[in-house]
Amino acid sequence: MVSDKLSSLASYYSLAEGLRDWEGASSPCPEFSSFEVDREKSTMFIVEKGEAVMSTSWREEPDSSEPLAAVKAGEGMFVLYLPGEPYLVRKGSDAEVSMVKVF
Repeated sequence: MVSDKLSSLASYYSLAEGLRDWEGASSPCPEFSSFEVDREKSTMFIVEKGEAVMSTSWREEPDSSEPLAAVKAGEGMFVLYLPGEPYLVRKGSDAEVSMVKVF
């Protein structure tokens, strides 16, 4: 899990080439009831308004529901999960969060 300001995203292009062309590929963040895992693509969440708490669990245990690390991301921030990394997003009541899948 990588968390930073959206203005710093270019620093992370080496982690996933698709980060260069993420604009236009975003969709609204769904509501999560448990951790999800994408084994093929990186998943990026962008906080456009408000705040969201984003967490990850154990990579070795795909069914793990125990948070390993969490970050409170505010407006103008992104959180990037690499392939195979479990993720869970809890949006604040007024938050607007986009999700982007990249290779």
